[in-house]
Amino acid sequence: MSAAMSGASPEPGPSRDGELALTVGQRYPVGERMHTLTPRLAEAVARSRAVLIDVAAHGEVITYGELSEAIRGAVLPRHMGPLLHLLGHDCTERGEPMLPALVINQAKGEVGTDDDAWAGPERSACWEYWAQTRRA
Repeated sequence: MSAAMSGASPEPGPSRDGELALTVGQRYPVGERMHTLTPRLAEAVARSRAVLIDVAAHGEVITYGELSEAIRGAVLPRHMGPLLHLLGHDCTERGEPMLPALVINQAKGEVGTDDDAWAGPERSACWEYWAQTRRA
């Protein structure tokens, strides 16, 4: 049982089992605000990372709703912004392409940011990187 589920206060430090390159308890920029990586959010980011690596390895994209379902509703589709920003920080820390580029709005078929020019190149980089990594 995780500390978040048991009600215990976890100490700041690397997330459970080192799944993330980010540190639970630290604050990270999310848009113009700073957001604390809580144990619950770290778990959702780690789950999202695993889902998106599989999506990338298959050369696919996923909608916000599908990602929310895949992480068992830990974060609702409308509230994915902080999770995806934090996952982007995790990818940067690892020197990997940006997995959040694979998450699209079902209606418009593109990422939900105002500036989506970054998404196409990052999406292609994800597909290439994770296809090669999974074959190795």
